[in-house]
Amino acid sequence: MKQRIFKLTALAAAMLLGAGSMTGCGGDKPLTIVTTVYTTYDFVKQLTAEYEQPVEVKMLLTPGGESHSYDPSPADAAAVQSCDLFVYIGGVSEQWAQKLIDSSRQKKPNLKMFDCVTLLNEETVEGMQAEDEPEGETETDEHIWTAPLNADAMLSAIHDSMNQIAPDEKEHCDAAYDRVHNELLALDARAKEISENAKNDTLIFADRFPFRYLTEAYGWKYYAAFAGCSSDTDVSAATLSFLINKTKDLNIGTVFYLENSSEKIADAVCNATGAQALMLQSCNNVSRVDFDAGMHYQALMRENLDAIEEALS
Repeated sequence: MKQRIFKLTALAAAMLLGAGSMTGCGGDKPLTIVTTVYTTYDFVKQLTAEYEQPVEVKMLLTPGGESHSYDPSPADAAAVQSCDLFVYIGGVSEQWAQKLIDSSRQKKPNLKMFDCVTLLNEETVEGMQAEDEPEGETETDEHIWTAPLNADAMLSAIHDSMNQIAPDEKEHCDAAYDRVHNELLALDARAKEISENAKNDTLIFADRFPFRYLTEAYGWKYYAAFAGCSSDTDVSAATLSFLINKTKDLNIGTVFYLENSSEKIADAVCNATGAQALMLQSCNNVSRVDFDAGMHYQALMRENLDAIEEALS
């Protein structure tokens, strides 16, 4: 089952703690923005990099941590309550966010990324290890940013919100937006070029699959061990055998695993087929090294596209 439970006692305590600590922008206080995942955190950082006003941007996920089992601490919840702008995705794994908004942020700016794009459901493709979900239940795929044009729509919404809460910084925000927007369009053009020149159109993921928006945008087929938000880490013999046979049958030379993965499934497929294993970054979270280095979404996606180009050629 997917991780959907958050710590209600901690959340309730944080609501009481944060109730008396609301702050607004203005004066000498820094502008505060809280985001839930790395892509939105990075976009806010890029848009505000040249602001004259002090800006504090907080990502709730711990760099390198597992996002699907995240629970807000009392300090995290208090930070959400008091910030000038809260940016969240809006999926099942962030149900806690809506509870916080309903309890203490109804009159403060909140930006839900699900409202910016056309949503897709997760799907169970051939060979994928199914989860024990109620029959007929579908789950929205939360990894909306993996398609560059979706990321661009998210960037645009964040840009507009930043200009609303900090209109004096509009010139700086607009300049940063133009630069990042053009880089995201370049990623889209690159992905289209890869599709046009590809010798095959199928990707093998020996791991979770958080890239449905990316593959849907460019017409790539895929096989994977698990769905994007799966809590499974142990692959069944049937799923492993399927991935091995599919890699052999399609003569695929590259299989993928995700950042922070144990790589054991990819290693098993590669040992049985002679394929190589390459990492793709989901951009949901990043390692501590990449976080401290200020690695941008655009750079991570360029690396992803390089790896996909190699796999499809």
